[in-house]
Amino acid sequence: MRILNSTEKLAVDANPILSAIIGGAARGVFLSSGKTIFYTTVSNYREVEKYIPVLASKRNLPMEDLYMALSMLPITVCDENFYKAKIKKARQLINKRDPDDMHLLALALILDCPIWSNDKDFIESGVKVYSTLDLIKK
Repeated sequence: MRILNSTEKLAVDANPILSAIIGGAARGVFLSSGKTIFYTTVSNYREVEKYIPVLASKRNLPMEDLYMALSMLPITVCDENFYKAKIKKARQLINKRDPDDMHLLALALILDCPIWSNDKDFIESGVKVYSTLDLIKK
């Protein structure tokens, strides 16, 4: 099953990453997406790391397994220096919505790629946004 075009890039929000590491539907997108290149920001990656202990406790899963699952996902983590040229524009586009999302939006702008998020904050940003369900249906 091919989810995206063979050379597509996606800027990935924290929520699909969290879903993937606990075995949710997002894992299938990562595993069956052909040659798609996944990117995220350092801040999104840290957010995921912050929630791993919470997820481990809620789901009664070994924390080490979740950290291992995270390390095995095919995600390139980008430092703010990589996308800093687009931060001002991203801040303007995301406006009053979640200011933390500005970094992922800036990454998507610099990469000229869609965002994978189940968050509604990116709507009206001018960047194509796919939910996990959208990607599964593709």
